[in-house]
Amino acid sequence: MFDPSTFSAADVFTVDQGIRTPYVQNYNLNIEQQLGSNMALQVGYVGSAGRKLFRYRDINQCVNTVIYGMFTPGTCFPDSAPELGSPFGAAGFEYINNFESSASSSYNALQASLKIKTWHGFTSVVNYTWSHSIDNASDGQDFVAQATQPDNSYRPDRERANSNFDTRHRFSWNWTYEFPKSETLPWLLSGWQMDGVTTLMSGQPYNLTYEFEGDFNGSGEFFGRPDMIGNPYAGTNGFLLLNLDAFAVPCTCAPGTQHFGNVGRNQFVGPTFKNFDWSIVKNTRLGERVNMQIRADVFNLLNHPNFTNPSLPNFAVDMFTGTTVAGHLFLTPTATPDVGIGNPFLGGGGPRNIQLAVKFTF
Repeated sequence: MFDPSTFSAADVFTVDQGIRTPYVQNYNLNIEQQLGSNMALQVGYVGSAGRKLFRYRDINQCVNTVIYGMFTPGTCFPDSAPELGSPFGAAGFEYINNFESSASSSYNALQASLKIKTWHGFTSVVNYTWSHSIDNASDGQDFVAQATQPDNSYRPDRERANSNFDTRHRFSWNWTYEFPKSETLPWLLSGWQMDGVTTLMSGQPYNLTYEFEGDFNGSGEFFGRPDMIGNPYAGTNGFLLLNLDAFAVPCTCAPGTQHFGNVGRNQFVGPTFKNFDWSIVKNTRLGERVNMQIRADVFNLLNHPNFTNPSLPNFAVDMFTGTTVAGHLFLTPTATPDVGIGNPFLGGGGPRNIQLAVKFTF
């Protein structure tokens, strides 16, 4: 009988002896048609297939859970690790993370572009992409829960789902309009220009897990996916993304009740992104060699609230952490994209920003 009092937990990283070099196959087909003298339409299919991609698995993950009263309920110790040929796993080790090239991915997209060049002072590029990215590991290292390591390391095939970075729809429109020159007061009425950038994007997937509150699935990993027991969208709206009362841990913390949750990897999708930037520019020549430009740039002109994927900035979405509204626990967004990734930048999802500038070129 394995005595847990003698168990010495430690993390070990190993490299698969049969590891391969990852490779990606890319393919595309594009058709372009000119529409008049100033317009062109391009439609294309773009695809890729990634094979032998890096991931890691815990090859010492618990299989048959033993619960000991002297430890926290739900605490797991490996007493069967078939890949190691031992009834007690690897003695003295808890996690043996095996770095291997066993993941794969696929990407398919329809891309369309409409270009207008200098048509009555108007120049524009409209792009639309419908795409779908699928994989069973979205990252070579597990910075985001279950981006690399499976929920069940012995069934990594069950991790095939939308990629962490899957963005189903993306629309962008960039345009510039140069006002006609004026013979009357040219220094005041000539040289004006307006620019606009519109970006619309659907949300990206995310995982819902419990984060070290207990070993509810008996795997010993402490960040598994839960069971769905109700409607996860009941009472939700734009700011209430998910009804967390619709989920439960996959056990009653008694022997024999642990199982892997029925919620799939990346089953839920985060907030959409909508942004419109606008600027107005006045160019004035000061003599033959000097040009002065006065401009006003407005980022997020409509002051539309954009929130990042809920997995950021903490790189995890905890089923126990949310906002209580009318007696129910909801998942709510907490950060904008510009700060959620840890590197704030102008125009990345914050509130309306106005920038005024004067520039001289010579």
